[in-house]
Amino acid sequence: MPFQNDYRRQHDDENENQGASDHEAIVEAAEPSVETNGETFIDEESVEEEFEYDYAMSISELLYSTSSFYAIVVPVTCTMVLAALAVVFINNEDTVEQGAQQMAQAYQILKIDSESSVGENIGFALANGLIMVSVICLMTFVIVMLYRFECMKCLIGYMMLCSTTLLGFLGGHMYWVAIQIYRFPVDKLSYFLVLWNFAAVGVLAIFFGRGVSKGITQGYLISTSVILAWHLDYFDEYTTWTLLFMLALYDLCAVLTPCGPLKALVNLMSRDDAPEMPGLLYEAELPPEARRPGRAKSSKDTSPSINNRMAEGVDGTIEVPLAIARVYNLPVLSIPSESETILGTFQASAKSSNAPLLRTDESNGVNIPENPTPAQLNSNVVIRLPQQGGRIEKTKRSGQIIFIERDRHGAPKRVLNVDRLGRVFAESTEDFENGETSNTIRLGLGDFIFYSVLVAKAAQYSFTTFVACVLVILAGLGGTLVLLSVFHQALPALPISICLGIFFYFVTRLFVEPWVENMLMKPYYV
Repeated sequence: MPFQNDYRRQHDDENENQGASDHEAIVEAAEPSVETNGETFIDEESVEEEFEYDYAMSISELLYSTSSFYAIVVPVTCTMVLAALAVVFINNEDTVEQGAQQMAQAYQILKIDSESSVGENIGFALANGLIMVSVICLMTFVIVMLYRFECMKCLIGYMMLCSTTLLGFLGGHMYWVAIQIYRFPVDKLSYFLVLWNFAAVGVLAIFFGRGVSKGITQGYLISTSVILAWHLDYFDEYTTWTLLFMLALYDLCAVLTPCGPLKALVNLMSRDDAPEMPGLLYEAELPPEARRPGRAKSSKDTSPSINNRMAEGVDGTIEVPLAIARVYNLPVLSIPSESETILGTFQASAKSSNAPLLRTDESNGVNIPENPTPAQLNSNVVIRLPQQGGRIEKTKRSGQIIFIERDRHGAPKRVLNVDRLGRVFAESTEDFENGETSNTIRLGLGDFIFYSVLVAKAAQYSFTTFVACVLVILAGLGGTLVLLSVFHQALPALPISICLGIFFYFVTRLFVEPWVENMLMKPYYV
């Protein structure tokens, strides 16, 4: 359950431009220096600016982590509170007993009962938790392999089936229990009609987000977490606490170890051409004033157009996919080395064939395919932009490389992207009018679920344990965000919060509550 922000996804690009930025900084720092009689005197203002910049960087990290915490704490708190309310008020003794029996039959290999000793029950719970975590690890590896080999139809189909089952069947069971407890007057037709609309709209909002408000998508992700937490809370206490502890350890190993499945999944999703994977992450928007740490104060450093002009040649040359070059009829100067394996093989085969498989660029004599395949259309070629015309600039959005077309005055006209079939699509430039991309932070949906399971289990005991667990989970989440802004890489969000929650649950239950009750019954006067 990795915790990441968009800075980590764009970190590689900033490293590529770091050498040029450092060189410019050295030149600028050398300009105010004066050499006299073999001695160099450096202007004190440049030194002060350098120290001010370093100090501002540390402050920006703190402000960025604060903004991230504010953006993510609201949905996490709402999910935990709603899950606790659902567990407490959409249950009674009969439903709890029946649900515990069903969960024990479905997930427990070693049965836990009241007749066994505490040590035996803890041992059985550890064994059952290890089995369940092993299954989760195996399923995660399967997801990584499907994503690695781009079996997206199979993967998205599986995710859609899981979401439909969770919203339709598990959500319907929760709805049915609420109807039975509170005696709502609902007929069968209305019941199934509500479930059908709830599940259908949820799947469309999560997996086909276009045309759907982002708030609706986020609301369905929260509803998914609440429904699943409500069902997982039917586990007995031994299984619940041991499973949460083992999941925290698994999350730590899966994200930070080199062979961890979640680390591999994060690395794959951070590639430039990585396809989107909806339904796994909750994405929260950061305020506009929240700047990513590690970036300069000037707006020039955050502007994608300025950064990409550095990559553009001084003679107006730039690398673009062949599809864009064909659409705008731009002259092709050469073929990069990484594209020769795709385009160069056709040049070799054309020499021994009389068929006009290739066409020669009129101005430069570069052979390119007459009817290129999708792979060839996605291959990069070096083109020359017109001297007095518009410009095409390369940038990134959501981890994908896109191209911005600007007019001769530098104003953005449209955003171009090439799909896997080599088709060129144009979009509006609303996100690039100010020269900035979206600023978001992402939290795995599994973190929402297991936070809610812990808080709901604590709420079943008392309100005091509920409040204590909510506070320490949010404190652990804030600590994780501070570490995220410092290390700039994906971090596990479960270990700190879950371990703090388990520790303070038992401390509050065994020590704090008895002490408070004793103080209320026998007050001390000072």
